[in-house]
Amino acid sequence: MNDPKLHRYMAYLKNEGFGPKDARLLLSNARQIVEKYDILIRDVRVSNRFIEFDISLGNIEDLEKIRSIFSFIGQYIDRYKVVEKDLKIEESLILAKKLFNEEKYWITHEVLEGVWKKAYGDEKDLLNGLILVAAAFVHYQKNEKDIALSIMRRALKKLTTVNEKYFGIDVVSIKSQVSEMVKSSTIRNFTI
Repeated sequence: MNDPKLHRYMAYLKNEGFGPKDARLLLSNARQIVEKYDILIRDVRVSNRFIEFDISLGNIEDLEKIRSIFSFIGQYIDRYKVVEKDLKIEESLILAKKLFNEEKYWITHEVLEGVWKKAYGDEKDLLNGLILVAAAFVHYQKNEKDIALSIMRRALKKLTTVNEKYFGIDVVSIKSQVSEMVKSSTIRNFTI
């Protein structure tokens, strides 16, 4: 990385048959491929719909190379520039719900964290619980099931004070689904 000013993106490729069990191999292969470019692959997460590459670039023009470099893995779908957004709470929660339902859990975590930093008391705990649920799925997408279940247990402790909807997010349903996953040690995606 020559340029001290790095640009961070999530690059999305269509998932053509990979699962979370393939995350480490995909990460290793991707890092080998980009060695000669000014691209750093931070992490890889595998959802049902896409493969999410967490990348940093010293040279913004290198972003276009991602399309061809990773074409053997899957078709390039989209990218998301990682920047801290200062959104109002309602905007943040609408965006977080949309991202969660798209299985973009890492970005969901980031969006919720911006709101969490400004919250207090029970609301701060609730937001922390939602952040932890998203973080658990981030680990699940990296084939780290035990870590994901541990984080879900922590999330349940934070979600205990709310028994209603919160800006359109059904917290009771989330608690129920996360609780069932913890009890059964089986993780499955769900929408909020």
